[in-house]
Amino acid sequence: MTTRRRAVGEIVVVGLAIGADLYVHGGDSRLRGGGELPPWVVPVVEVVVLATLLLRWRYPYRVVAVQWCWALAGLVLPGFAPFAGLLVALHAVACRASARYSLAVLAAGLVPLAVSNANAAGGVGTRFFAALCLAWAVVLAAVWAVGRCTHLAERRTRLLEELRERDAADAVRAERLRLARELHDIVAHTVSAMVLQTAGARARLTADPGDAPARAEVVAALAAVEASGVTAMTEMHRMLGLLRAHVPDPDPAGDGVVAPRLADVPHLLETSRASGLDVEHVVDGTPGRADPSVELTAFRVVQEGLANAIKHGGAGALVRVHELWEPGRLRITVRSTPGITGPDHGLPVGGHGLRGLAERAALVGGHIESGPGGDGFVLRAELPLDGSGAGAR
Repeated sequence: MTTRRRAVGEIVVVGLAIGADLYVHGGDSRLRGGGELPPWVVPVVEVVVLATLLLRWRYPYRVVAVQWCWALAGLVLPGFAPFAGLLVALHAVACRASARYSLAVLAAGLVPLAVSNANAAGGVGTRFFAALCLAWAVVLAAVWAVGRCTHLAERRTRLLEELRERDAADAVRAERLRLARELHDIVAHTVSAMVLQTAGARARLTADPGDAPARAEVVAALAAVEASGVTAMTEMHRMLGLLRAHVPDPDPAGDGVVAPRLADVPHLLETSRASGLDVEHVVDGTPGRADPSVELTAFRVVQEGLANAIKHGGAGALVRVHELWEPGRLRITVRSTPGITGPDHGLPVGGHGLRGLAERAALVGGHIESGPGGDGFVLRAELPLDGSGAGAR
C-alpha cells in the first residue's frame, strides 16, 4: 500500500509540473528569428521530457541534466519558459547528492532561468530583469534548501537506525555471553560431581565380591551414566565455544532469577564433600554486607575452584577455601591439592570457566589470579564489597 501511494504521489508531482509549464507557455510557439512550431509540439515534448522526473530518485544526475537542457528552450522559443521540471530535479539532487555537487547544480540552474527572465523582461529594462533574476534565485535556493534539509533528516534517520540495530545486536551478543557463562557455572560443577561419583561407585562395585551377573549389570549401567556425563560435558564445552564466537564485552544484566549468594557456599561445600573432595572452609575477618553482584561473583569463584578440583584432582583431593574480609574488600582463595589417584573420569580439560570468572570480576571492579601453587592449583579473587566496577549494576 505504501509503494502504491508513493507511485501515485510521484505521478501527481510530475503532472503538476507539466501543468505549470504549459500554463506559463500559453500556446505561444513562435521561434526566435521567425516562424512558428505546430501547436502540439511543445506540449508533447514537455510531457516526454518531464516524464523522466519519475526516474529522478534512481538517476538524479541524468534527470537534472535533461531538465537543465529543456529549461534552455527559451533560446529557441522566446515565449516559452519551462521551469518546473528543473526545480523538481534540483530538489531530488539536493536530497541525494553531496552538498558540493548540489551547489554546483544550483549555480547551473541560474543559467536557463536568466535566459527565461531576459525573454520575459524584453525591453522593459535592467531593473525589471534584475528583480526577476533575484526572485528566481530565491526560489531556486529555497528548493535547494528544502532538499538539503530532507537529505540531512534522512541521513540522521539512517544513523539512528544503524545505532538501534547495533545496540540490538550488542544486546543479543551480550545475552549469549551471559547465558554461556551461567551455563558453565551452573552445570559444570554438578556434572563434574556426578561423573566423579559414578566413576567411584563403579570402581567400588568392581572391587566388591558378590553376585557376578548383578554386579556386571550395575557396573554397565554406571558406566553408561558416566559416559553420558562425559558426553554432556564435551557438548557443553562445544556449545560454549559457539556462544562465545565473536562476542564483545558482556552485559551483566540479570533476568530476575534469584542468584546464589555467599550464604549458599556451605551447601555447595557439602555437595563437594559428597563427591569425594576433602574440603576445608576458613573465614577470617568480620563478614560485611556486599553488593549482590559481588556475592554472586564470590560464589562462582568458589564453585569454579571446586569444579576444577573435581576435574583435575580426582577423588580425595584436598581443597581449602579461605575467605578474608577486609574493610571494603573481600579476598577469596581456593587452593586445591590432587588426590592420591588423581583424576580418572574422562572429563574434558580446559573450557571457559576461568575466562568467565575474569569477566565477572572485571564487571564488579575486581580481578582474579590463577595458576600452580605448591603441589596444587590456586585460584585467588579480590573483589570490592560495593561492586564499584563499570558494569556492576
